Amino acid sequence: MPRRIVIIGGGCGGGTAAQFARKTDREAEITMIEREPYPQYSRCGLPYGISGIIPELTNLIEAPEERLRKNRISVLLGTNVTRVDAGTKTVHAESLDGKRHELVFDSLVLATGAKASVPPIRGVTRDGGRPDELKPGVFVLRTIDDAKGIQSIASKGKRAVVIGAGLVGLEVAEALMIRGCRVTIVEYLPNCILAMVDDDMAQVMAAAIAKSGVKMFTEFQVTDVIGDDRAKGVVAKDRKTGEEREFVADLVIVATGQRGETELAKQIGCSVGTTKQIVVNDKCETCVEGIYAVGDCTEYPDLVTGKATVSGLGTIAVKMAMVAGVNAAGGNECLPRGFLQTRATEPFGCQVAAVGPTTPQLEAGGIKPVIGKVRGFTLPDYYPGRKEIMVKVLAHPSDGRILGAQIVGEDRVHLRVNAFAVAIMAGMTVHDLSRLETAYCPPAAPTIDVITIACEAARLKFSRARPCGPSPRPAAT
Repeated sequence: MPRRIVIIGGGCGGGTAAQFARKTDREAEITMIEREPYPQYSRCGLPYGISGIIPELTNLIEAPEERLRKNRISVLLGTNVTRVDAGTKTVHAESLDGKRHELVFDSLVLATGAKASVPPIRGVTRDGGRPDELKPGVFVLRTIDDAKGIQSIASKGKRAVVIGAGLVGLEVAEALMIRGCRVTIVEYLPNCILAMVDDDMAQVMAAAIAKSGVKMFTEFQVTDVIGDDRAKGVVAKDRKTGEEREFVADLVIVATGQRGETELAKQIGCSVGTTKQIVVNDKCETCVEGIYAVGDCTEYPDLVTGKATVSGLGTIAVKMAMVAGVNAAGGNECLPRGFLQTRATEPFGCQVAAVGPTTPQLEAGGIKPVIGKVRGFTLPDYYPGRKEIMVKVLAHPSDGRILGAQIVGEDRVHLRVNAFAVAIMAGMTVHDLSRLETAYCPPAAPTIDVITIACEAARLKFSRARPCGPSPRPAAT
């Protein structure tokens, strides 16, 4: 009898797991269940669909039904899983048209993803509706239908308030600005994107936001969404003075993070960890035999700190899904011992990329990093079109191992952070990377790249603190 594999969730995690299961076992019966009416699509592309940079939201679909069926992967769209019986290894589901499904599995992959986390703001939900039913004019951004709803209102001259200045908040704010809206961002923390970079690096993004004409108010807590039948704005309290301020709006976007969909996993008996997400090992196995989990609904160690963490990054979801798909089909693949959380964004003409923990995250774990921070340029002084770039590297205070890096600038930022990702995985020190031989060509790069200069700055701090400095690695022979 062929192996029976059921995958719950048809996003990038579920879709990738299905494809790698098929590559591993050509005869397996693979069924993927997705509650949305769309097959696998790029959620990260949704802001660019809203803005119109991506002409049609359906262009974001990465794995059309035809392709999946060609690979003999059955797809149930618009279908909700109602129950999983781990004892009989049976999945019970129901389609929107009322049709019921009962699927027996040998291996089950949970790729249930996450849902938007909406704070308990007065007036954010519809009066008399379900607890999670948002008031008309209030939106989150997780799905194509969310994006369509935003597009239906966001037009030239409309006023928009975005609650939250993380990655999604800034990307949505830029999309609304491109559509001609007058945009205001309200952020609880002292600066934008602080989960991604340190405050000094975030200041560069804050300056780019101000230059764009979008207004950003930091250290404000939104307390109310005003408007009876539909949203007409928000009330926010200044956390420093206690004063309240009203922001009028035609639409309100709540971009305050997400939380993993773990209810089904908990009903099955899967363990959840310190982050309240599903615990998996390096094979993406849960504690229930034959059941795997991937993506936003899981936790896995951070490579640098060793602490359990939730990523929310599509890149990590895909890597986990590759492993789970192979193993669910009888293979033997493993994840690395931890993830680096390599991340990037590019709203308002400002490129930001980072890898590893931020300084506050390291200090919370008892590590005060040695920092090398420099401003440089993407091209030689004499070559036209050069752009300023700022690089910050965080090194371990005892041996100079690179723990993290952050880069901001207008151009050629994202690929540079990949070099730091390789360095961290290889256990390199700032001494090692400062000696890196980088490519040089006047139209492409300077003779000495700014990433090596930042590492040299950190190395010099070691030299002043310790006359002998951190022990360098022996030269290769």
